[in-house]
Amino acid sequence: MTLLAVAGGTGQAGSAVVREALARGYEVRSFSRRLPAPAAAIEGVDYVAADAATGEGLAAALDGAHAVVDALEGRGRAAQRVFPEAGRRLLAAAHGSGLQRAVMLSIAQCDQAPFGYYRSKVAKEEVYDAAKLPTVVVRAAQFHSLLAEIFAYGSRLHVVASLRGAQMQPIDVADVARALVDAAAEELPGHLRRTVSGPETKPVRDFAQEWRTAVGSTARILDLPMPVRFFSQRRNIAPGTAFGTTTFAQWLEGLRGA
Repeated sequence: MTLLAVAGGTGQAGSAVVREALARGYEVRSFSRRLPAPAAAIEGVDYVAADAATGEGLAAALDGAHAVVDALEGRGRAAQRVFPEAGRRLLAAAHGSGLQRAVMLSIAQCDQAPFGYYRSKVAKEEVYDAAKLPTVVVRAAQFHSLLAEIFAYGSRLHVVASLRGAQMQPIDVADVARALVDAAAEELPGHLRRTVSGPETKPVRDFAQEWRTAVGSTARILDLPMPVRFFSQRRNIAPGTAFGTTTFAQWLEGLRGA
């Protein structure tokens, strides 16, 4: 059985990758700085502690793996500063362990945005481009869950925040996991990049209305002015990258049925 290692396998995206890999018959090892609580652990997964920021435990976490999917996050300024170096340590350990491929989760159009979080993703992508083993960078559009969180946060103040004139093409994290495991299974040489987005591109206001309907909210939709040209010029949109199969409305319906 082929072993797939998942860095950050206890996070939202990492957990989705773990489930997708298990469903395909992989042996799965998840590693992160802290082990999950027993109630949060997924049956059949080997959980180990390892820290890409320091390199501690990486060799053991990668031992015997065919490929690694890097679903680590670098939120907060301190984490963003070390994010590229953490990628470099992970790739060095992967090369030393004889892995065949490393796959990184990034953000769609991150090289077009002025935000620090996005810039840290670009810097780490460059590290992957220079790796000594084959790599794939998978840039994913914003998750459905992010939109829902934004709408829910504003609804506490009886408004559902939208961006006037902005569009998005959100994707289900399960579809992103599918793309990441696809990439891990490939045997192509070199360094590749691809972008995956959801099945529909629509105004943010439309998504806000779908959320209101799904949760039964009476909060009014508030169209806010766009703060940066990244949205006003629609540089957040990546045409021709539809990969996901689950729409935002379908994802919301799934939450209600869960």
